[in-house]
Amino acid sequence: MSILAKRIAEAIRTHEPLPAFPEGLNLNNGYEIQLEVANLVAPDGFAGLKAGITSKQLQDIFGIDHALLGRLYRHGHLKSGAILPFIEKQLIECEIGITIDTDGQPVSAGAALEFAFATFSSPSDATAPNLTAGNVAADKFLTGEQHPWRKSYDDIIVRLYRDDALINEAPITESLGGPANAVQWMVQEAKRFNFEIPDGTLLMTGACGQVVAALPGTYRADYADLGEVNFTINE
Repeated sequence: MSILAKRIAEAIRTHEPLPAFPEGLNLNNGYEIQLEVANLVAPDGFAGLKAGITSKQLQDIFGIDHALLGRLYRHGHLKSGAILPFIEKQLIECEIGITIDTDGQPVSAGAALEFAFATFSSPSDATAPNLTAGNVAADKFLTGEQHPWRKSYDDIIVRLYRDDALINEAPITESLGGPANAVQWMVQEAKRFNFEIPDGTLLMTGACGQVVAALPGTYRADYADLGEVNFTINE
């Protein structure tokens, strides 16, 4: 394991800024380091994959024309009713969680939210390869009940409430061209960078609507036909 990977893993575990990065890392370097980092952070393995930097606005900031992949830590998997500590600068993303089979075909889908965290020590370090090396801000994630895969999710709107006040509302098809396109892209990209995709892998396909600060409060996410999930962030 490289010294850089160990330093990144420690920063992720302690929710501290990522360490200084060497200049000139490319995306292949980023994914190689990510695997080292993720194995250090989550020795018990991974629950699936996440897509990050899915909006054109963020891609423009990072100078790329595509999303990035990260690994979901198995120990970071939460269920509805979870109580979380407040972590400054942590963000909440409303997503959809899709399970796939060994052939990369979607089997089911359900409510999913990500609790993301990543800060850089220097603004100049905020590059796509460096973010990839830091596992694309993966931290914790929460899922609801999975429902059999359907052809269309055009009618699903997610609404996130904090203390009964609406703080995000968006169609669940917003990220990566919708769930079906997202699965196709994520599976292709995972194969390109040699990710393992065992049966039952969970894919979280990116933020729908606004990314919101994970402030203290009682939260409820309404996913229409896909159900509701709730959680609390303590002071």
